[in-house]
Amino acid sequence: MKLLEPIEIKGMRLKNRIGLSPLLNYPRGADGGANELTVRWYEQIAQGGTGFIMHGPARITPNLVPGFAKVTETVHSYGVKIGVQTVGGGPMGGQGPSPAPFPDPQSARLGLFEYLTGQIIPVRELSVEEIKQVQDMLAATAVNAKAAGFDCVELHCTHGAASFCASFLSPFYNRRTDEYGGSWENRLRCTLETLKKIREAVGEDYPIFIRISADNLLGERGVTIEDTTEIIVPALEKAGVDCFDVSQGSMTHSTQGIILPMYYPRGCFIHLAAAVKQVTRLPVIGVGRIVDMEMAERFLQEGKADIIYMGRQLTADPETPKKYFEGRLEDIRQCIGCVIRTADGGICGRPCAINYDRQDEPIPLTPAKKPKKVLVIGGGVGGMEAARIATLRGHKVTLMEKDSELGGMVAALALTKLTGEFRNIVDYLATQMRKLKVDVRVCKEATAADVEELEPDAVILAAGSSMVIPEVAQGKPGVMNHIEACRRQREIGQKVVIWGLVAAELAISLADEGKDVILMGRSGQDTLARDAPWSRRFYLFRRLTDVNVVRESPEAMRMDNPEVLYYVDVEDITTEGIRIVDGDGKKRVLPYDTLIISRERVANDSLFDELKGKAAEVYKIGDCSEVGDIQKAIWAANEVARKI
Repeated sequence: MKLLEPIEIKGMRLKNRIGLSPLLNYPRGADGGANELTVRWYEQIAQGGTGFIMHGPARITPNLVPGFAKVTETVHSYGVKIGVQTVGGGPMGGQGPSPAPFPDPQSARLGLFEYLTGQIIPVRELSVEEIKQVQDMLAATAVNAKAAGFDCVELHCTHGAASFCASFLSPFYNRRTDEYGGSWENRLRCTLETLKKIREAVGEDYPIFIRISADNLLGERGVTIEDTTEIIVPALEKAGVDCFDVSQGSMTHSTQGIILPMYYPRGCFIHLAAAVKQVTRLPVIGVGRIVDMEMAERFLQEGKADIIYMGRQLTADPETPKKYFEGRLEDIRQCIGCVIRTADGGICGRPCAINYDRQDEPIPLTPAKKPKKVLVIGGGVGGMEAARIATLRGHKVTLMEKDSELGGMVAALALTKLTGEFRNIVDYLATQMRKLKVDVRVCKEATAADVEELEPDAVILAAGSSMVIPEVAQGKPGVMNHIEACRRQREIGQKVVIWGLVAAELAISLADEGKDVILMGRSGQDTLARDAPWSRRFYLFRRLTDVNVVRESPEAMRMDNPEVLYYVDVEDITTEGIRIVDGDGKKRVLPYDTLIISRERVANDSLFDELKGKAAEVYKIGDCSEVGDIQKAIWAANEVARKI
């Protein structure tokens, strides 16, 4: 197995070829330093069987060295090597080679933060003196990293506007006319000078990695793969780097190259690592929505990379490598690509929607003081997670589900093209029900009488929610709700109208299958895909609106189908079609074969009051308690099941 082969990089020996990519999702102190939560975060990864960890970007000052030393000492105790990424601020942080807007005032393109805030983020052009100061800071950080026990340092030179060095490389962000702009020689100067200073600071025997965007995904005005292989990689290798970590995109203008939602295929930019590997003798790291260890092994066997990084997958399940090496593939909790926002509004991964334990202060999973009979009503992801946790704690659990299969709404959503990765959590939990020998009873709608008969000590109601069909659509032909549409796709006709702007993912999925789709709602663009995290919304806005963004990849192109209508009220539904009126009073009749309703959801909590008094403890979780998303269901399940 190639994954288990050790690899040596400038004297640093890795026990296997799986590593954690340098994410921003790690916990830290208010001063940016490591604390006990940081130690715990990386210890879980080290325990899970990975051979290497690249700590996310950090500015390590001398006073922070002791804290980071606890991280490295802990990681080393598991035979794992750890590096740290050093980064200087770029345009995303308000400074860079040239001022905003980008690529220039005449052809400016809307970026992610402009999309989120509605204004152009000002960028201050760095002077030559300031450039030298940032370079010196990066070198000093590398020295402190070495003192803290990190086995290597990685220079962040990727994601366009995200970093100091990357922004100087990219003509999209660099319009300078001095020695740091214009020609490739000049635009490379900043990075090469930085590498020289780092090497002089850490010595010849200390490994220096560099993370690059092999393609900015900004077209000819950015860095292309040809630029990378023909110019950048040879120059960096000559400058003395020891390993290439190959990413893509720009954090502000092509975010889908970095924070990839479920819409993109797994391993979707390994071709960039493969291209770099063809032009260098140095080790190359491949990354990008790799959540499958067998895929990682295949990429290594095919020679596309020497090391495979996993990021969000090791957040969803830190024990992914260990389980794979032990042959327990069915026990791996695979990332669903939901890219939720963190509690502080940052990048996805902390907390993880499907791994409750990866938050800062989870309720401990401890054996129950007294085993109880627990009845879980509802076999969606919340109900299954509650059953799993309760069983692990020693309770005897029965789960009742009214449908013929487990997974509920999430399983239904997983049947459509764009949200197919939701199947990962359904399959994982269903497998755990079987392995833990939970008494699962499908095709069984629980009643108060069933509860009386079973005499449970605790009942967890996880009956989910239902979509409301507006009165004007009730009893009309061809009408189904969003979840029914997912389950009965063969019954969907050619002309489809979706009533509810939240259903953007379904609209695109059906359009991609060749249906003629109209997506409409009572509100404006601001509620399009309202419930989706920002990374997914940015993708959906690029596909469904005329937002002024860079459109260099097929996934960024505006779709003519589906047609999107805003500020729409439905007046009537007849055999002729759906009669609507817009905000300007203009009327239109929409012919349709299928009308899909995706609007308000209401909790299925009618049984809750009936159950009071029939068990000592009665709880409701997930949509049954408060209509929400997968994360809320999974977390509520843990918060209840860990206390029973």
